[in-house]
Amino acid sequence: MSMMLPTRADWPSFRELENRLNRMFGSWPWEPEQAGVAWSPAVDLHESDDAYTLEADLPGLTKNDIHLSIADDVVTLKGERSQKSEKKAEGYHRVERIYGSFQRSFRIPGGIDASKVEANFEHGVLKVTLPKPEERKPRQIDVKVQER
Repeated sequence: MSMMLPTRADWPSFRELENRLNRMFGSWPWEPEQAGVAWSPAVDLHESDDAYTLEADLPGLTKNDIHLSIADDVVTLKGERSQKSEKKAEGYHRVERIYGSFQRSFRIPGGIDASKVEANFEHGVLKVTLPKPEERKPRQIDVKVQER
């Protein structure tokens, strides 16, 4: 009796598995609060001295498919990717792209200056700049030397 081993096509790639585990359990203090969604776009969140920058991969969406909101230092990204055809199975050999609505929320440590937030959507990537409040930005203190 021969035993068939699973092929690579039978298992998701290790990178995809890692991404799913990171999204499920979180590893950053601002990791998303998931809310039972059909799919979840990949998001990078970067911090500089002046701002946080959120970049989300949203291929196939338009500006009108994306909803961005900020409340109590939480940034929420919502949207929906619609399938164009109702005949899903006809003629398809493989269907891997996921359709439906999504929601990702991120708590930004230290707060956001909501009046200065900027969002740009280009080539399927949403880039959101979330400036830090002035009182939270690092300050350089000049050290004075007294001569005697």
